[in-house]
Amino acid sequence: MRDVFAEDAVWHVPGDSVMSGSHRGRAEIFRFLASLPKQTNGTYGSRLIDVLASEDRAAALYRAFGERAGVSLDIDQLLLFTIKDGFVTEVLALPNDPAAFERFWAA
Repeated sequence: MRDVFAEDAVWHVPGDSVMSGSHRGRAEIFRFLASLPKQTNGTYGSRLIDVLASEDRAAALYRAFGERAGVSLDIDQLLLFTIKDGFVTEVLALPNDPAAFERFWAA
């Protein structure tokens, strides 16, 4: 994935959970993504549903699922990508059920 993200890329997660915030830079984004299975004892997963892409934008719809602290997650999420010079420069993560997302990732 190092060849996909710009060094200064930003990954935004809305809300107030432990996953929320703006993760800045390739290294921080990779740490964030690596924390997903750690936060869920390896139960977090995703299944790609569909992708739309152009030269400077992309959208990926996927199903996110897992178990954490006795709470289950099974929702669709959308990732909106900004692409510049062939690299992802920004990602915005949008769960289709923000309340379920917040419950799952609550501290």
